[in-house]
Amino acid sequence: MGALDQQIMFGDESTYGTPVVPTKTFEFNSESIDDSYGRTEGDPLRVGTYVKRSDRFTPYYEGASGTIEFDVMTKGFGYFLKHMLGNVATTGPTETVVYTHTGTMADLLGKSFTCQVGRPLHPTGTVQPFTFEGGKITEWELANSVEGNLVLTLTTDFQQVLTATALATAAYPTGMENFTWVGGVVQIDGSPYDVTEFSVSCNNGLNTDRRYIKGGADKKEPTGGRREVSFSLSADFDSLTQRNKAASATRAGALGAITATWQGPVLLGSTIYPTITVTIPAARFDEWQGANGGPEGISQSLSGVGAYDGTNSAVSITYKSADVTP
Repeated sequence: MGALDQQIMFGDESTYGTPVVPTKTFEFNSESIDDSYGRTEGDPLRVGTYVKRSDRFTPYYEGASGTIEFDVMTKGFGYFLKHMLGNVATTGPTETVVYTHTGTMADLLGKSFTCQVGRPLHPTGTVQPFTFEGGKITEWELANSVEGNLVLTLTTDFQQVLTATALATAAYPTGMENFTWVGGVVQIDGSPYDVTEFSVSCNNGLNTDRRYIKGGADKKEPTGGRREVSFSLSADFDSLTQRNKAASATRAGALGAITATWQGPVLLGSTIYPTITVTIPAARFDEWQGANGGPEGISQSLSGVGAYDGTNSAVSITYKSADVTP
């Protein structure tokens, strides 16, 4: 395949910044992980110096960061739940082959991964591995629109990169299928609501610049802060029901429960299909737009945040799959 031999693989680290051989292989749409390089510069005053001297700077590696985009499949996705949210609980099997992995918000400290990206050299096609260690998910988004696949976008941060580590052998799950708009259902307050676009995202509030005078430039593991969950959706302007949430003068009136489920096309057991379900128990509707834009039927757009109701995770993701472990 040569220049088309891109690959991406992941593996959980036992210690932040200590790389492991990745074992989880994923199909991906794109990645934009870029290195960042620092320079400590001196600018002394001395005779005959018109520009900064070439021997008065010290280079160091700052880290790497960037986004990775995947189509969400009926196998493999559970791996990301603990890195996106913090905790994952597994139950099953049901009908002997169906396992349910539920991700909820918990501390992300102590959870990191190694990500190896295979990038083919041009024009030879020889694959150059980049092994990024100390991986954390700083932000994530799940999005779907009519005639499209369910897409996961991860924003990542890494402590260090290696370029001499051997390329791991890619091994993809067999029999996996896409989650698509055809199998999607969005509910607001328990009632199905036909939408043309839906997205949910979370900023994990990680401090990714923990640098210290400690005999080296590598940053320490990012620590967490306040997280921000947000959602948006578009639909026909069919009534004032959803607009009234954003316009409500009471807290109760501005809140609703959102559940979005995508079902895979092929049965797992005898009656159960693979599914992924996103739940926002206390969705606060903050914005509404529904102005005229032409002679076509008017659409409305709604957005807001996922708040904490004091009991439930502000957002949770439930994944039913044939995967025994997430």
